Amino acid sequence: MNENIHNLLVWYQSNHRQLPWRETSNPYFIWLSEIILQQTRVDQGIPYYIRFTEKYPSVFHLASANQQEVFKLWQGLGYYNRASNMLKAAKEIVAVYQGEFPKDINLLKKLPGIGPYTAAAIASLAYNLPHGVVDGNVYRVLSRVYGISTPINSGGAHQQFLKLAEELMSTHSPALFNQAVMELGALICKPQNPDCTNCPLQSGCFAYSQNQQGNFPVKAPKAKQQTLYLTYFVISVIKNQTPHLQLNQRKKTGIWANLFDFPSFETKQPLDMDEAIHNAIEKKWLPTDSFHIKHVSNEYKHLLTHRILLARFISIEIENNLSSHLIKSLLLIKHTSLLEYPVPVLVDKYLRDVQLIRQ
Repeated sequence: MNENIHNLLVWYQSNHRQLPWRETSNPYFIWLSEIILQQTRVDQGIPYYIRFTEKYPSVFHLASANQQEVFKLWQGLGYYNRASNMLKAAKEIVAVYQGEFPKDINLLKKLPGIGPYTAAAIASLAYNLPHGVVDGNVYRVLSRVYGISTPINSGGAHQQFLKLAEELMSTHSPALFNQAVMELGALICKPQNPDCTNCPLQSGCFAYSQNQQGNFPVKAPKAKQQTLYLTYFVISVIKNQTPHLQLNQRKKTGIWANLFDFPSFETKQPLDMDEAIHNAIEKKWLPTDSFHIKHVSNEYKHLLTHRILLARFISIEIENNLSSHLIKSLLLIKHTSLLEYPVPVLVDKYLRDVQLIRQ
């Protein structure tokens, strides 16, 4: 297999994509790219990476940012706990390590939002330490080459694949090996229609020899996704002769933690209009009278890892100024200030559809 690994490294050096985070061994840039690319395609992540590195060119710059700024720059990537933990980790790196990323993988894993994969990526790609980086591409390549039938979403899979990766890299540059295997999975050993003809590992590949590429990697069946219904109230009121909207800042935990959206009900079954309005009045989001339902949106669908979100937006105009007790739990902002607030992708799509913010 050593000859095949040599062929893999030669292939990588001639065929890898020119990605901005590959032009550096700076651990801050590598860490930033790894956080952005979690749950995100490379082509989608590149412009975010560029914007973040321009606005925050060092961990010191990021550590001094406030959460709302970071969330606004992050908007569109989803999974905002990544951005929240990224900011916490930056502050800790500055406060505890004087801005220097630790080389010890165990210390890296103690930082917010840095799990085994990200810690291994920083340690190997920035410091060239012998830690395996096991992502979906690596699972796919190694399972096909070695015919590994362990489900990759089972408890012991990560340790099994990690041990194999570290054995294979033992006589090679860890940074080069890890990037080569990941790149092979991205460009050649793809989930569908792998390009086996041009694969440097073809001669030693179990799946290729048995024509079983489609059988690897093995995955155990997933649990069924739960459906959650969101009924949003887009409440407009005139204050000081200026249109305002009521915004809600979400809790510090749960989906879209700390982001802004509209007051809403989250239910396991869809709410009918009468029930939704009644509940909003009881919540004191609406007065008992003097309001006008302007529009009810079509249903918006948004997919999360374990949930399917189905949302509709009820646009309501309140004729009179709200008394303070009706808005005590909500934020009243000018229509023109909406762009300043980080919102979930689902809400952003609605706002653009109804042209409350510019395309």
